[in-house]
Amino acid sequence: MRNQLSQANISRSKWNPINPSHGWWAVAVCFGISTALVGFSTYTFALFGDEMAKEFGWSRTHINASLSFLAIGQILAPLVGRIIDRKGPRMVVAFCVLLTALSYLLRPMMSELWHWYALSFLQYAGFSSTMTPVGRIVGLWFPNARGRVMGIAMMGNNFGGVVMPGIIGTVIAFGGWQSGYYLQGLLTFLIAITVLIALREPRSANSAALPTEPSAKSTELPGMSMNEAIRSKNLYLLLYIFLVGATPFASLLPQLISHYVNEGVNPGTAATAMSILAIGGMSGKLVFGILGERITARYAMMVSFFGLSVALMLSINPTMPGIIWVCSPLWGLCMGAFGTLINMIIQDYFGLKSFGSIMGVAGYGTAISFAVGPILAGLSYDNLGSYQPMFYGIVVVMGIGMFVLQAMGTPEKDFMSQADIQPSTKN
Repeated sequence: MRNQLSQANISRSKWNPINPSHGWWAVAVCFGISTALVGFSTYTFALFGDEMAKEFGWSRTHINASLSFLAIGQILAPLVGRIIDRKGPRMVVAFCVLLTALSYLLRPMMSELWHWYALSFLQYAGFSSTMTPVGRIVGLWFPNARGRVMGIAMMGNNFGGVVMPGIIGTVIAFGGWQSGYYLQGLLTFLIAITVLIALREPRSANSAALPTEPSAKSTELPGMSMNEAIRSKNLYLLLYIFLVGATPFASLLPQLISHYVNEGVNPGTAATAMSILAIGGMSGKLVFGILGERITARYAMMVSFFGLSVALMLSINPTMPGIIWVCSPLWGLCMGAFGTLINMIIQDYFGLKSFGSIMGVAGYGTAISFAVGPILAGLSYDNLGSYQPMFYGIVVVMGIGMFVLQAMGTPEKDFMSQADIQPSTKN
């Protein structure tokens, strides 16, 4: 039955520009969501941050503190995940993306620091739906190729980093930072429209018709209930894994160009290195997605943590001849793995039955990273004149993460190979 479902889904998932109810359309929308909610905000943050410091005289600590509001999105994530488990992702995700678009469109009107914080609160409230729909959508449409397809869907995180810094930097140079935010807001609004049109879940394998407004019933999907997951030690180990995966993303990536320049790298070289890192991140999602299918997502995550630790150590002194061209792609490759592999790990250990709720609760580890990490990074720079102490600390955190992954052991059940991955339509 599982093979039947997979074949039915894939055969109905060919790219079709007329009918937006195919699996690949849903994957394309997930790509757009990750581009708008993660790619835009992370890779252009330093560009806007520099402009805020110049125009308003805000310190790095004040500016970076806005990143801590991403914790709000994580606090809301269990509620959003539960709604997605019950009703499907389309409406709630569209609403969250619209919140982010609104936060960008209102930023040109800022004049006070509290405006910056209020709009950051609004922006990151929309982040509560960033990862949940991807794992659920891909798990339902492509259970046999979830690592590869998950990697493609999550590439948007880094695609924004490849294309947006250059575009936004040019717009800021010629039209001011206000124009840059207007552009990001417009693009994010357009992505919200595509969510309403094409973020669809499949019918059951026995259904010949394509869904018009589908949502899978969690009671018909394999996996643990939320009550069962709460009694599992692995849920609490996942909290730390989320913290580990999010910490370099929250604390270092938004400051990376500033770190390179502060250590003596030419600004143009630093921007190029950031783009290479983003390209590496796109590759990492696909490469580690395939690796996760081969050696399990847990072991693939250990490999990525080790590689990222090496990249961070190399990045501490980026002026060493040629080192920036080694550490940047390695950083991107290994950090990019996290979004793909964490979805696969949750599927492996908990299944799809309460995927959204479990993702939301485990994601509280991300909330801790974003609540504390950016502030520590800002304090490090303001008081010590360098981000180097953050690099050393995060390497230690990642080393512990490898032991925590080992402690999770083998999943109790093989949820993703069960025959009853059989979603049905519910309006």
